[in-house]
Amino acid sequence: MRRFPSAFLILGVLSLLAVGAVALGVAEAPTGTTLAVHNGAGETLGASRVTGHYTASYLGTDVVSFRYVPGSASLVARTTGGKVQGRRSVSGSNAIGILEPVKALLTVTQFTQHGSLYQSTEPIADIVPARQRATVSGHYRTAVRMAGGYVVSVKLVINAVQAGRQVGETVDYHLTRVGSWGAG
Repeated sequence: MRRFPSAFLILGVLSLLAVGAVALGVAEAPTGTTLAVHNGAGETLGASRVTGHYTASYLGTDVVSFRYVPGSASLVARTTGGKVQGRRSVSGSNAIGILEPVKALLTVTQFTQHGSLYQSTEPIADIVPARQRATVSGHYRTAVRMAGGYVVSVKLVINAVQAGRQVGETVDYHLTRVGSWGAG
């Protein structure tokens, strides 16, 4: 019987490569905390209905309330006094755009948990178009609350400099109903 020493060598190299691949997978995998937020975002995006409201620094004091069901969304903007500033309905594939703050959580690579709050600080270059990355510096902070396995609030704070000009934006996004879950 003839022995093939090269077969053992190849088997040894393949074993080392497999161990290396497992180690790399573990090192690159999201943490349990980040995975919890990503799973919550996925559940929220797949919900049968979502209602909520948001404010943003670029809207002044207006509050936008919305209702989303797959394929359809309606929005109403009001002043703090309750006066309707505008209404809008969106249908088809554009409707899910109202859930963009939740969808954006799927691209955040590292969350830390502080009680019921999940937080992240990432470079602003991660969310600006590639053609602008060379002219922008700074970061954005994300704070997420979850309930019932869903994302129920997202606060985004942008603090950046673009072409020597300070840029700051804040978005507060709150969900009052997601699927069968409802706030208080």
